[in-house]
Amino acid sequence: MLGFHEHIIADLLEDSHGGLVVTGSGLGLHKLIAALIKLHDVSQGILFILSANDSQRQTIKEEIQPRTLPPLEVINSDYTSQDRVDRYGYGGVFFITSQILVVDMLNEKVPLSRVAGFIVLNAHRLTETCTEAFIVRLYRFANKKGYVRAFSDKPQAMISGFSKPERIMKNLFVKKLHLWPRFQVFVSEALEKNPPEVIDIRVPLTSYMKGIQSAIIEVMDACLKELRKTNKVDVEDLTVENGLFKSFHDIVRQQLDSIWHIIGRKTKQLVGDLRTLRKLLDYLVRYDAVTYLKYLDALRVSEGMRSVWIFAAPSHRVFDFAKKRVYQVVRADGGKVGSANGLIKGVGRGRGDAGKRRKISGNESASKRSNSDRTQETENGSSRDAPGVELEVVGEEMPKWKVLREVLEEIEEERQKRTASEVDPHISQDAWDDGVGAVLVACKDERSCIQLQDCITKGPQKISGFSWHIYCRSVLS
Repeated sequence: MLGFHEHIIADLLEDSHGGLVVTGSGLGLHKLIAALIKLHDVSQGILFILSANDSQRQTIKEEIQPRTLPPLEVINSDYTSQDRVDRYGYGGVFFITSQILVVDMLNEKVPLSRVAGFIVLNAHRLTETCTEAFIVRLYRFANKKGYVRAFSDKPQAMISGFSKPERIMKNLFVKKLHLWPRFQVFVSEALEKNPPEVIDIRVPLTSYMKGIQSAIIEVMDACLKELRKTNKVDVEDLTVENGLFKSFHDIVRQQLDSIWHIIGRKTKQLVGDLRTLRKLLDYLVRYDAVTYLKYLDALRVSEGMRSVWIFAAPSHRVFDFAKKRVYQVVRADGGKVGSANGLIKGVGRGRGDAGKRRKISGNESASKRSNSDRTQETENGSSRDAPGVELEVVGEEMPKWKVLREVLEEIEEERQKRTASEVDPHISQDAWDDGVGAVLVACKDERSCIQLQDCITKGPQKISGFSWHIYCRSVLS
């Protein structure tokens, strides 16, 4: 436990009624909870921990594993009503779901006079009508001396709505707010003692990705200009630079929450479109080309006529460049082809691996495609008697995938050199294989983790080929 953890606990213990603690992300919130559990004694009564997810329960239990007292149990639906009553009689520390606890409290199966207090995690999710607020209210009516200590490590979630921290404190019947950002003196001193060695690698975007990025920014600028005309929000906040951040949507909604029920449909759609465009910028550098194109196709179908940004002038470049990242249609004589819908249907029945071409002659086009497809080809300048065309599956690789493989290969070479030279005799080859020298790749979400795992183990070409087959099936269906 670091020094600022001790200061946070000392501040909490000064007030016997508890308080609300908001820390910066990644400051070891589980260490604080584990320390408070260790300080709790069975003679003090029962301690309930609410709103903890599975990962938080696991990390807290691992942190206090060397200590066996007080007993730490997870009460869920596996326990019968009588089993829970027996556990409450023994006392201790309990992870419990709010649904089970509120039922036991209403049935008077919980001895509220013997409850020392509550620890509430993820306090940023609390509302006036949530079950946790109702539990604390029942507890306060029966026990005026116990404490309620709430924690949150998502400070950005505290700015949504009007005076959200104040409303949360009112719901929890606490009077003190403890703020511990990263720039707080004790926190910054602890983090600067052992600063990590950071190597920043800037990965340039491909030409098509740059084209998509610039087109999306142009559409965002057009949507912001339309939103300024409504005179409902602060003009200073409506800039493209602010629109690139996740908090922008919360800032706009915060200004419009009080009048959301009276503003027009177009204004509401513009707010939603700005959120969609920010997602498109995020997904551009996160997902592969085929997944990105499939997401764009889904947006075109789901939003349809309701959307404003789809009908903006630069939006067609977004769809055009996204298709060119996946496939390109060329004639055998080098000419251009305007549409590829029929060709995708043809390739969907074939192999269509990434980096390969499927050639379709005039006779094959006449026998395998419908009249509507042939009519469309005629409109685009081709016909049954025209030379064959080829659908070239590009499957553009994500630039950061290549850089990641190069970094991992460099780490592997350095690891082998270190093991061979025995510079560090404490780390042997067996130790490396057991995970002592493991490389941690941090991702934003689970989907990115799965995709990167496949990229490292199978290679980007197989991922592109598999995604292309899925995309062809979706077009056929």
